[in-house]
Amino acid sequence: MSPLVILIRMLRHTTVLCLFLISTLAIAQAPYVAPTDTAVASKLERWKDLKFGLLMHWGPYSQWGVVESWSICPEDEDWCKRRPEHGATYNEYVKNYEALQTTFNPVKFDPDKWAKAAKDAGMKYVVFTTKHHDGFCMFDTKTTDYRITSPQTPFHNSPRANVTKEIFTAFRTQGLWTGAYFSKPDWHSPDYWWPYFPPKDRSVNYLPTKHPERWQAFKDHTYAQIEELMTGYGPVDILWLDGGWVRPLSTIDTSVSWQKAITIEQDIDMPRIATMARKHQPGLLVVDRTVGGEYENYVTPEGHVPDADLGVPWETCMPMGTSWSWVPNEQYKTTDEIIRTLVSVVTRGGSLLLNVAPGPDGQLDSTAYVRLKEVGEWLKVNGEAVYGTRASKYNAPAASLGASESSKTTKGGKEQHFMYIFLDGSATEIRMDMHALRGKTEVKLLGSTSPLKVQKTVDTGVVQIPADPGSARVRVLRISARLPIGMKKL
Repeated sequence: MSPLVILIRMLRHTTVLCLFLISTLAIAQAPYVAPTDTAVASKLERWKDLKFGLLMHWGPYSQWGVVESWSICPEDEDWCKRRPEHGATYNEYVKNYEALQTTFNPVKFDPDKWAKAAKDAGMKYVVFTTKHHDGFCMFDTKTTDYRITSPQTPFHNSPRANVTKEIFTAFRTQGLWTGAYFSKPDWHSPDYWWPYFPPKDRSVNYLPTKHPERWQAFKDHTYAQIEELMTGYGPVDILWLDGGWVRPLSTIDTSVSWQKAITIEQDIDMPRIATMARKHQPGLLVVDRTVGGEYENYVTPEGHVPDADLGVPWETCMPMGTSWSWVPNEQYKTTDEIIRTLVSVVTRGGSLLLNVAPGPDGQLDSTAYVRLKEVGEWLKVNGEAVYGTRASKYNAPAASLGASESSKTTKGGKEQHFMYIFLDGSATEIRMDMHALRGKTEVKLLGSTSPLKVQKTVDTGVVQIPADPGSARVRVLRISARLPIGMKKL
């Protein structure tokens, strides 16, 4: 059976077929394979209920306020150009970049404050960059001295020097799941970028098939670092692997420009890694980004929201500002933009992983804290339309921003169904197909105790939305019913 046929059969509704195919091609998602391990499958179902998480890119590069890692990659990309004041030549630049380790001293690092802000924002899990492509380890590894706990790093004297452990502990204490971002490529490792050759691009700079012993050493290096993270940092829920060009050559999708450029076999042996990781962390979700197959338990469109439900578990990762890493004078998205992005994601069946980057002193910008607080205030009122929901099986009213739905069993054993319709703050009425209002239904705005009146005709129910002059935020209409709720598009 072809991958396209498999994907099409996953679609629940032929009405979104075209949008689904366009969106799927846009992210060039490889075939999805549902987990067969019952512990993984169970955790995946629980993850699908969380909906909102925090991603954090952080490392010595924050001292320069530049994009994480990428400026040391010898590729000519506008978004990661090297600044001349940091080095006149490539080699000088890399030397100075790696020397940032010797001045990295984030003395205002306060993971408890981060975790409290994330919880108050309504976030349910965190994914932290334990190691990015530059190879600098934000954890206490025994595999390299290029790490935050090295005597070469000033911060190593702090009792909180092992920042990954401190972050996981702080967030876990607040009740959030923990996820380890880990870069499969390692541009500092001599077994990935062998000093005998200059690096040519983001990929390994020698042929693993010609030098299998060196590639095996790199695979062992990667395995050892991941095993450290899986054994010394408490319960870990997600292993979030980045650097999708490190993959079997047979999995390359030549329709994707960045994948088309990969011509070297870089099989990191995911079966070995995943087996080990799940031995230490039963039920661990593994996210081998863009590779597809059994080790990509959910897919991760980056920086955008797909046009429709992908039909598989998915998560949009997106920065709160313009950059994944900290930059001075960052321009953050407004609170309304963040809320509307979350709504778009939830009503299309996904989760939102919002990136906020700490600065070189270990603090988040004050504006980021404001955004988190305000999103949390909205979720305190409207969270039931987000958490534990799925994309609605039916079309939401045309004037709405989308719909989600959920069901639960009451104490009496009866099934209760809920449909949540997200409205622009200026909406004054909503028109619904009467099928949604059959039987005994109640319509109300979340945050209000009074049910709304529905003006019914033969085919249509019209709900007048009371004005809320104090806020222009997205509002949520809840329809609760004993019978399953369905709507045609009006």
